[in-house]
Amino acid sequence: DARGRDARAMLDGVVAAWDDVVRATSVAIAMPRGSTRFLLALALAPAIGLGFPALDRALRVAGVERDDARARARSAYALVTGTMLSAAAFGRATVVCAHFGACAYATMLATRRRCGYVVFAGSFAYLMRYHFVADTATAWKSGEVDISGLLMVLVLKVTACALNYQDAATTKASEMSEFQNRRHLKRLPSALDYASWLMFPCTLVSGPAIEFRDYSDWLRDRGVYARGTPNRVAPATRKLLGAIACLGIYQAVAMRYTIENTYLNPSWAQYSLAERIWHVYVYGQGNRAKYYFVWMMADFAATVSGLGFSGYDAMGKARWDTAANIYPIGVEKSVTLNAIPLSWNVKTGLWLRHYVYDRVTPKGKKPGLLQILITQIVSGVWHGLHAGYWLFFVSSAFAVNAGRLMYRWKQTRVPEKYRVLVDVPLWAFTHVALNYLCAAFILVDLKQCIQSWSSMHYFGHVGIAVLLVFGAVFAPRGSSK
Repeated sequence: DARGRDARAMLDGVVAAWDDVVRATSVAIAMPRGSTRFLLALALAPAIGLGFPALDRALRVAGVERDDARARARSAYALVTGTMLSAAAFGRATVVCAHFGACAYATMLATRRRCGYVVFAGSFAYLMRYHFVADTATAWKSGEVDISGLLMVLVLKVTACALNYQDAATTKASEMSEFQNRRHLKRLPSALDYASWLMFPCTLVSGPAIEFRDYSDWLRDRGVYARGTPNRVAPATRKLLGAIACLGIYQAVAMRYTIENTYLNPSWAQYSLAERIWHVYVYGQGNRAKYYFVWMMADFAATVSGLGFSGYDAMGKARWDTAANIYPIGVEKSVTLNAIPLSWNVKTGLWLRHYVYDRVTPKGKKPGLLQILITQIVSGVWHGLHAGYWLFFVSSAFAVNAGRLMYRWKQTRVPEKYRVLVDVPLWAFTHVALNYLCAAFILVDLKQCIQSWSSMHYFGHVGIAVLLVFGAVFAPRGSSK
């Protein structure tokens, strides 16, 4: 009818206008259109986040006091705006989000006692197929951004929710870990809450994955949100300024160091070993700042929405780390490689810890290298199927174990006043070796990865092997950090 035609015409006009914006911005910043769409979506997320406190004020003015009514309004707003944001960034590919969510939710409905394992296997199988069909690693390497990053975040969400729902039915409260006690779900989430959580706009395009219990508490003003959310201007400003600073660092490095004039430089073989290591180090540092920027922008968006609030510390100071996925200073100050995951991609690290590492460790047993290897392999598969990911994460498993051994040795064998003499060389090796290992993550191609490492005489692997042997001989046995 006429109304339908008018609606379609209006929608077509909006899509055409958005395409014009993307095209003009892509030309202005000299970036591929996929990356431009992603950056525009990242910039729009905080504006959408501001809509949540505005919605709350509007509901109060309208006299809506019931918690369930406010929760439904927030959920509806999150679902609609999140879907629109995904469509703006990834177009029609957004439909796969519906497939993901519907299949996971149906599995929780159908088989509660096994739903965690079924959703885990099914979501990873779907993601692996998508990585293979879309050749996502090659797209990322060329500077394009597709919906695979969003799907990776959805995998973390649907598996965590299903496992937490399964735990409540299969594990006694007395046998649950502290984490399981805080996260298990006695009731199946409503379809609206579940869908809006999956599509929560502030962290949609880049992550991190927020636990459903945190999201549900925020929707209903329970838990840490029961007393209201404190003023968010100061923490939001700090996060925004931090993101801008990281973007500036990335741009400054990217102007001189690129993948083409480092790893893929035809003159690479003419550089001395020290020059190669320096180029790889600087390029790696700059490339890391790009991730700092992206995650800090998502954290900024979650903070302005109010969801970023996570309670008060022992001194009564408000904390805003529900969506904090990166602590740049923590990464750069890490003395050993096992300390880096505490500050880098934090929420994914927690997911790996609690939903993989802890669950593959036999009860009553201490985790060891095998558990680290399994966890890192899962992380590699989650990132993609190219050999570079496997090389990086398997190598990093040994690097993390070496870091644990060195930490244990230092804490038990080196007097505190002399530890700085150990920390400085360990810190230097940690960061040079990290950027060396990251060559595999950046290049992804097997041949290029091996060529890169061999051009530096595998110094990172040799150093890690030395630390492993040293730690095995001199570090005492026992628990480690």
